[in-house]
Amino acid sequence: GYSSAASDVYKRQVLLSPRVRGTAAAMSRHIECDCLTLLILVIYMKNCFKTVLAAVAVLVSLGASAQDDPSKETVIINPFTRTAAVSQAACDNIRAAVLSGFADRGRFHIVDALTDGTLSKLYADRNVEDVVNDANWKTESEAAYKALGAEKVVIGQANNVSFSQFKSDIDGKMYNKAEVTYSLKVYNIADGAMIGSEDLSVSGIDADSNDGAFNDAMKDLRKGMVKFVDNHFKFETYILELGEADKKGRVKELYISGGTEMGVAKKTRFKVFLERKIGPKVTKSEIGTIVAVEVMEGVTKCQVASGEDAIKEKFNNGDKLVVILDKQGTAAGGFFKGLVGA
Repeated sequence: GYSSAASDVYKRQVLLSPRVRGTAAAMSRHIECDCLTLLILVIYMKNCFKTVLAAVAVLVSLGASAQDDPSKETVIINPFTRTAAVSQAACDNIRAAVLSGFADRGRFHIVDALTDGTLSKLYADRNVEDVVNDANWKTESEAAYKALGAEKVVIGQANNVSFSQFKSDIDGKMYNKAEVTYSLKVYNIADGAMIGSEDLSVSGIDADSNDGAFNDAMKDLRKGMVKFVDNHFKFETYILELGEADKKGRVKELYISGGTEMGVAKKTRFKVFLERKIGPKVTKSEIGTIVAVEVMEGVTKCQVASGEDAIKEKFNNGDKLVVILDKQGTAAGGFFKGLVGA
């Protein structure tokens, strides 16, 4: 069962199961990351996996749409394909965890191809595999993608899900382990070029059931999306102003545009580049490194780790400086990951 509050959300939900995609088309066209709440419902089934991520509840704020914020990149998440080793229920879980991971970064407009009014028509009464593949995804849907203002599309495949048991060397108890492998590809919509591809894997552990182990793996998948996103969707911004110089004239702090609303975390590291146009080409040369020390709404205070003289000189000269995310601040792992024997 679930709480009355969850029940209220459940009544507003739209199931994402392939069997009810027609209903799902009634959802909001765009899933805005800063107002996205994902509700994981546990449904007991008789076959394969008992645990199914059945729904995404979308709560839309009544204020101005985040779509008006040009600093947020629009990304389309296509339906996922799957191998024979993965059930549809497990594939839906994997895709939902990927969606959640993108939403957690806080700096995207996410368009879910299964619920968008235009894109969902591409999959009506057709197999996903016939629409989403390396050969034809662009010709099938390029015009619709561009109409949504998206520059990149994510295509995924669930490759394998397996279960095993092991005995912990710490407490001597038996634990269930789930291992999940999946692939993600990122394409540039303008020219169809693949700009990123990774084969990924996660595992989960639970003392009670395979279902719990699979859910634990999905939690790790969601958290792990931070690294994937930051590798293939570099957050780019600019310096707002320099901090006050010390008695020796050195600038140790500065402020950049973008903060909590863009998913910036404390200790996030950025590289500072000098951008120059040489003929028809635009070049970037690295001149320094900065680290976030205080993150606020719309602004992040950073400490200059290297290149303080060059950053100060170029900024004061009015040269164009570009700040690009280098490494996101990290979070701690789960409790079960410390079990010896896993």
